[in-house]
Amino acid sequence: MATGKQEHLETVRSIKSELITMLEGMDYCLDWKLDESEWSARELVYHILETPPGGAQNLINGILAGEVDEYEIWSDLTNITPERSVYDLPQINADIEGFFQSLDASISGMADEDLEGKKVMMHQRTRAVDEERTLNAILERTFNGHIRDHLTQIQAIRDALAI
Repeated sequence: MATGKQEHLETVRSIKSELITMLEGMDYCLDWKLDESEWSARELVYHILETPPGGAQNLINGILAGEVDEYEIWSDLTNITPERSVYDLPQINADIEGFFQSLDASISGMADEDLEGKKVMMHQRTRAVDEERTLNAILERTFNGHIRDHLTQIQAIRDALAI
């Protein structure tokens, strides 16, 4: 039977594979948007990798080390820098690989009891929400909520472009 930690590791590996596969063939359209109010695939990728600020792996490491007891989330940030705005797909994929390797290592370093035993206060600044979250809740919301929602957006871009 899989443990909570093992399930999260399987989810991380699945999402990484899914994201890299989704970006295949999108070299020419990384900055294309369904309309101006939507995000491009590039913006979605860096939003995923850098939300919360510094990335989920750094948040997890800080919680496990007892260095983080609260954190902030700002929605609607693309996290595009001048450098990232010109990265080609191989560089974006390298950033994705690095993020997911770090995330995998962070989760591998925790015990199953940390999932419910470690709690922090989350401040969702854009929506004015403050709530206590367990490490398990953070991972569930990150993987099965936040990232999955954005993968759906990338798929919508692919569909619109008939890729």
